[in-house]
Amino acid sequence: MVHQIWNILYMLGLLIITYSTILVTIIVGFTGQLFYWLFLDPCGFRNRNANRKLTSANNKKDNEYYSLIIGSGFSGLGMAIKLKELGTDNFTIIERHGHVGG
Repeated sequence: MVHQIWNILYMLGLLIITYSTILVTIIVGFTGQLFYWLFLDPCGFRNRNANRKLTSANNKKDNEYYSLIIGSGFSGLGMAIKLKELGTDNFTIIERHGHVGG
């Protein structure tokens, strides 16, 4: 009977430690976001980074590329989309297999 009570207390202790760790992680994450929203966002850092555009060299030849993306999986296609959004089309994607995707 006593051994069973210790097992229950042990499991309860592990449960309390687990929930405490999760709670502390959530509090730290929200505190960081709150700090960003209160102090950094009003200073305009987000707008300064969002308005940047990439520039490519003016003396580019036909077979030269600004970026080489290896792989046409999720990350490779995401990088190509982001490069297009930033205003450059001077990149190439190479893939080992004959199809697009990871």
